[in-house]
Amino acid sequence: MNRSITVELTVGQQLALDQLDRIASASGGSVNVTHVAASADWTGHVEVRVSIGCGNLPRTPAGLRLRSVEAVTVLIPEMFPFATPSVLTRHTRFADAPHVNWGRHLCLYRSTATEWDPADGMYGFIGRLLDWFVAAAAGELDRPGEPLHPPNAAVDRNAGLLVVRSNAPVATDQLWLGSAVLHQVTDTRCDVVGWLAGGEPWPATVEQLRDAAALPDGARVFLAPTVITTKHLTFEYPRTARELVQALARDHVTTRLLLGLTGFVADHNRALLRPDDEPDGDDDVPAAPVHLLLGTPSRGVAGDGGLRQTHLVAWHLPDFADGLARLSVDAFSDSPGLAAIGDKVMDFGTRWLDRQPTAWMRVYEARPEVTVRRDHATPAAWLRGKRILVLGAGALGAPVADMCVRAGAAHLTVADKGLVHPGILARQPYTDADIGRSKCRVLARRLNRIDARHTRIEPFVGDITTRLDDLNLHSFDLILDCTANRIVRARLEGARRTDPSSWPHLATLMIGHHATRGLAAFSPRGATGGGADVLRRTALAAHTDPRHAYDDLIEDFFPTQPRTDLFQPEPGCSDATFTGSAADVTALAGQLMSGILHALTAPADQHTMATLAVRMPTGPTGLQPAGPCWLTWPNDTVTTDPATGYEVRIMPAALAEMRAEARRGARVRGPRVETGGSLLGAVDDATGVIFVDEATGPPPDSLLTETYFLHGLDGVSGHLAARRTATGNISRFLGMWHTHPHAPAQPSPTDRAAMTLLTLPLHDAPARALVLIAGGPTCVWHQWLATGGDLHLYTHLATRTASAASEAPTPVQPGPGTGPVTWWPGGYATHPHPDHPPFGPVPSPRKASRQ
Repeated sequence: MNRSITVELTVGQQLALDQLDRIASASGGSVNVTHVAASADWTGHVEVRVSIGCGNLPRTPAGLRLRSVEAVTVLIPEMFPFATPSVLTRHTRFADAPHVNWGRHLCLYRSTATEWDPADGMYGFIGRLLDWFVAAAAGELDRPGEPLHPPNAAVDRNAGLLVVRSNAPVATDQLWLGSAVLHQVTDTRCDVVGWLAGGEPWPATVEQLRDAAALPDGARVFLAPTVITTKHLTFEYPRTARELVQALARDHVTTRLLLGLTGFVADHNRALLRPDDEPDGDDDVPAAPVHLLLGTPSRGVAGDGGLRQTHLVAWHLPDFADGLARLSVDAFSDSPGLAAIGDKVMDFGTRWLDRQPTAWMRVYEARPEVTVRRDHATPAAWLRGKRILVLGAGALGAPVADMCVRAGAAHLTVADKGLVHPGILARQPYTDADIGRSKCRVLARRLNRIDARHTRIEPFVGDITTRLDDLNLHSFDLILDCTANRIVRARLEGARRTDPSSWPHLATLMIGHHATRGLAAFSPRGATGGGADVLRRTALAAHTDPRHAYDDLIEDFFPTQPRTDLFQPEPGCSDATFTGSAADVTALAGQLMSGILHALTAPADQHTMATLAVRMPTGPTGLQPAGPCWLTWPNDTVTTDPATGYEVRIMPAALAEMRAEARRGARVRGPRVETGGSLLGAVDDATGVIFVDEATGPPPDSLLTETYFLHGLDGVSGHLAARRTATGNISRFLGMWHTHPHAPAQPSPTDRAAMTLLTLPLHDAPARALVLIAGGPTCVWHQWLATGGDLHLYTHLATRTASAASEAPTPVQPGPGTGPVTWWPGGYATHPHPDHPPFGPVPSPRKASRQ
């Protein structure tokens, strides 16, 4: 190897040369290094001339015509291997080939950030170079199924930026001539928001143009001349106008056409933007920047044979081009005099343009047809186009709202009554300049800058509990309660209960007292319970879990005794909050939101009430907590107490216990003997909901007949005390249930008397209790016993109205012809009660139903 180097090599460059020596020695002559020197054109680079043997490569007619030995120049940067080498040919024979830029530069990597491995060094680089020549010989530089490499344009930093948002026209059989609608976002950036074909009517006013592009009032908008060709031009756009026109000539595009189209568009811009200009006004200042857009059919997938999509570049022309082009339009005039003058201007313009460089703008693609959203295959895609309501703009609500906007929600309402104050800057996305301002207004203003074209963010300033009805809740697809406020949860639960229409999906998010845990309670559309209900179920499940897997959640969210170690960051009567950093709350918000989105993307028939619990990691030597987990519940059986209007929600487990006891009673005692037991749960007067968590069977000292059920006392107090302890005092004695087999689920006269006296199997009986009667005609009753089908239920929250609460109701004597009545004990007895004769005073029988 000849090394004539006049500059000092870096450690990395020396490493690269050593690796090249080893590669050449081991290649058997297929790779030779012939010359090493400091690069004259690339500052700090070392150039190495390498010869690649290509004589034995498989070739096809579609492949490049390679010589037996191809010579290339490898440029090694100073920062190798932490900077990628590059390779150039010493000729331009490959100039029109794919993955060849600037006529000589071979493109080996689509993305050096992901494909270049510094550990591979020159071994990996030369391997890539050899693969390139193999693909070139076989005509597979664009392999079938891979995206075509779009042409390259050397960007001029001073030309500006163009973001293409609107899908581009396609020229199939003939040129597409027209204009692009540009929204000028800043002095240096424009967005393509629409297209106007040359043969169609164009907006006559700037207001019409804004409306056509769906832009707000006051938006700066103008037109840019656009030519879209039917043929692919080159893999590298020329750096001079002369070379560009020569390339376009293959599709019959001439300088005359370019100047004429530019002039026509410039005249229309002046009419739109300066309608009141005097004819002799200042023509030297263009009404709009002059950007010429060129499109070629250069995007698509190799080998698919389909229609190619348009690749766009944009040439920024000097202001002088505006006036020159507008004058050159006269060449197309019907007036011979004007046409002659226009021809002279056109000739001058052709000579002027011939000397111009092509100042290519930087182009960013945002067209749906050629781009794929980075979140398209994630659950966050569910949010795209949806209407979302976020309650609370604090540590949870603000990042969650940001996630919704970035996912492409069509409309987002952020509701909060609070103001920004200094303490929250530690973990909420506000600034010192925002202090004293409305949190939701500040947040909405910031979020509206993310993607104003597709998402609208609206602040709602006010107390959610008093102004809930003003939010038009049914207009949303998802409600996210991020307030961590019990009052708000209760208000939502009550409003949801009384609303005859189905509510949107509801998610209630919470963070623990030290931001180490989080909960997300999910109530899908059609669920029987809202956030308060689902969180209550979560507390029950945590307290009663035999594995004690949720003890940390109990301590953090559902303690048996109220917490006393409250954190109040400001003196005085500031709201108690949790301790946690911005990293903590952002991580928890992301995990909780991701879990909710996973639940939302599940098939609709799999939607269920659920709670996600997440736990933050600890240090490498700490005790690692359990990972995220879901708790799920099916819908309750729901009925309404007609007297109070309260909704009674019976958990499936409670109804299953009633059914099991009824089935056992039918086998042991007879199909018409009543049975019953106690109910455990709670009454929530704030929301108007009665929760039935559990049902028990009849105690051993109960008396059961075909006409009456008398609840016993044996073991009831002990069982209820045990359940209160086991559930953390969440589930308590609620009332009693009994059956009316093969009969209407309606109270008999004796039942009504018992409800008046409210005789309960407790010494410390409450002043009110739930009475639940299960029944139905024979077909309904048999179906329920056999398969658990729908059942007729009567529920009533009875309040004691008589003074003799300890006295049992006097049984009503049966009428003549009633026949004998057999008493059965409760519990698991299999024989009638021996202490009660079959003939005796019993309550009056119910009227049976045999429908």
